Amino acid sequence: MQLDIVIVTYRSAAHLAACLAPLPAEARVIVVENASGDDAPELAAAAGAHVIRNHANLGFGAAANQGAAVGSADLILFLNPDAVVARTDLELLVKTLEADPGLAAVGPRLVYPDGTEQQPWWPFPSAAGTWAEAFGLHRLRRSAPSGDEPGFVVGACLLVRRAAFTSLGGFDRRFWLYGEEADLCRRLWDAGWRVRLVPEAFATHIGGASGASIAGLTFEHFQRGGEHFIAKHHGPGALVAHRLGLLSGSLLRLPAMAIRRNKNAGYRWAVVRRLTRRLLTHPFTVG
Repeated sequence: MQLDIVIVTYRSAAHLAACLAPLPAEARVIVVENASGDDAPELAAAAGAHVIRNHANLGFGAAANQGAAVGSADLILFLNPDAVVARTDLELLVKTLEADPGLAAVGPRLVYPDGTEQQPWWPFPSAAGTWAEAFGLHRLRRSAPSGDEPGFVVGACLLVRRAAFTSLGGFDRRFWLYGEEADLCRRLWDAGWRVRLVPEAFATHIGGASGASIAGLTFEHFQRGGEHFIAKHHGPGALVAHRLGLLSGSLLRLPAMAIRRNKNAGYRWAVVRRLTRRLLTHPFTVG
């Protein structure tokens, strides 16, 4: 299988062995270690992977670009260290991409280890979408794409054509942890390519494993990922509208969450505090 597999790790040693185990021996596996200080590089090297050791945490996008630049295969699989994809599912992704020259990227369905499904495909972020979610209207939209409807597949297991990836300059380094796959897929669509979910293929994904030990930083960059996308693709006015919509939705939900003692109420309060600061200090920039 002519394939480069790029895995960016940060404090992910506990999951790396399971991620590496089913990968085809003929593929080139490149592990980029983002200065977490664990034994992931040794585990990867023992499994035969090419290892890049960074002296600082460069973020996902920059590290993924590093890994992709090392390889030369026509296809690149970007795989999270807390994700596992069986060979048969990987082969299905490869066959789907190779069979359609108009496709630039594909992804599988994602499930948690207990079999619960995750949402593997999303519409692109927008201020209108944020306001729709604030009033619960997002529940009316489809959870999977229809035909060639533009959207993006989650980057936990993302197979891309090298030619398309490199023609766009790879991932945008400004997306440090979240939003980079949405931005890449948006640029692919804009360049005339298509992106598709392959529902017949599966990958198991724990989710958030690398960010568990840096929750505050993860929270901030999750928020920034969506903001970077909207500011880049829709402009500063849309960024303000997005922030106001997210703030309104959070404030609308908080009373009911408090009454039910919902464990996510603290998260919503953190969103409110952050958005209030941003809207008061630099509403038109991400910072």
